[in-house]
Amino acid sequence: MDPSLPFFALIFLLGSSIGSFLNVVIYRLPHGLSLVRPASRCPSCGAPIRLWHNVPVFGWLMLRGRCADCHVKISARYPLIELLTGILFLALWHDLIGGFTTTEVIASGGFLMNAVIPFVLYSVFVAGLIAIAFIDLDYFVIPDVMSLPAIPLGLLVTYAAGHGIGVSMEDALIGALSGAGVIVAIIVIYGALTGREGMGGGDWKLLGAIGAWLGWQALPMVLFMASIQGILVTLIVGRALAVDELPPMPGEADDEGAESAPAEAKAVGQLAVPFGPFLALAAIEALLFREEWSRLLANLTAIG
Repeated sequence: MDPSLPFFALIFLLGSSIGSFLNVVIYRLPHGLSLVRPASRCPSCGAPIRLWHNVPVFGWLMLRGRCADCHVKISARYPLIELLTGILFLALWHDLIGGFTTTEVIASGGFLMNAVIPFVLYSVFVAGLIAIAFIDLDYFVIPDVMSLPAIPLGLLVTYAAGHGIGVSMEDALIGALSGAGVIVAIIVIYGALTGREGMGGGDWKLLGAIGAWLGWQALPMVLFMASIQGILVTLIVGRALAVDELPPMPGEADDEGAESAPAEAKAVGQLAVPFGPFLALAAIEALLFREEWSRLLANLTAIG
């Protein structure tokens, strides 16, 4: 058996356990509730969740997706967030050890400084992005208590362990300022042109934090990927919403006597989609694929 497998299992267990806690954060933080008390309980009947049913992913499977007391369905999103966090922690670990086995990294020396410390610190970043993404998705808000402290924390982490992902303190400072500045500029320009607020105030703080953790070099990829993925999801969801509202026949008027616009156009035009989840997703992509992005930038620079 590969001696790395038990270590990978441990990392997945750690990640999925963090994911279980993130479920608590995602629900309680926007409501101003304590993150530690009371213990996890069924949202329907209030019965405490037993310890063995709190095992990440497997607890939900054992319960077959229902409360053990009132048998009301438990959302599949809970185990999916646990599974997602476990997988991302594994991907981050594999990325940081550079394709070597865990035992090879340990034997080579520098295991603590080059692998463990960067992993622990950047796993905090990944976990925070997951929580922010789902909170923004549910409530259209990015809590300041998560985004604002992430900026100075990112600068400190870069100073302590930025070598693990090739980011210098100077890169982080420029990234924090330019990340926040880009979104603020977009908000101001869009508001001046349309008289509306096109992006939430939490987005500039989030992108500033992303710049602090990943450096300014990651920001073009983050903005590009977030925009593309956001547009695609908006179009797909808008089209899905239009299925239940078929457009009228040509010339047919609605109840108000005016000709109806195609349902798809109305669905997309009126659909509000938060940008935070796509910034968070793109930041994770930039972290895990930073070397590929660096090579692409180098090739483009060479061509230019």
